[in-house]
Amino acid sequence: MNRARPQADSASAHDHRSALRAELGGIDDVLELLTQEEAEQLLTLLRQARIAQRRSLDRAIDDALQILPRLIRIPARSILFGK
Repeated sequence: MNRARPQADSASAHDHRSALRAELGGIDDVLELLTQEEAEQLLTLLRQARIAQRRSLDRAIDDALQILPRLIRIPARSILFGK
């Protein structure tokens, strides 16, 4: 795919690309090829995926701890996660 490098559309396009760089790191060449809309959409999808992943992990941890007796659950959580 031979796409011309888009010019910075606005400050928000730069902001979306900067936010993506912070989230992903080290892929500047690829990010510069994205349009403002693509950068915004990718950033939104990435953030939604991370939120969903955190929720899924929290549910999995809670489910795993449910098999422990109640008196052991709280200390086990503290030992494992410092909560």
